[in-house]
Amino acid sequence: MAYYEIEEQETVIIYEPATKLWDIYTTVPKHIKRLKNDPIASISHMEKDAEGKTIALRLKVAKLPSSYTFNK
Repeated sequence: MAYYEIEEQETVIIYEPATKLWDIYTTVPKHIKRLKNDPIASISHMEKDAEGKTIALRLKVAKLPSSYTFNK
């Protein structure tokens, strides 16, 4: 399995008031690369394909850096 099909790719960032944490989940290759190369928190879940390529990431972080906009 390679990356998710373009129609299935997403990045979701949710703030959880109860825990005061940001929950980030992505299947977008560009966002996966950015989060792996410039980690802002430990990765809580990593999905890999049969070849070992990371195709999904999930992490939680207490403070979301202001530079983390995913619109580029």
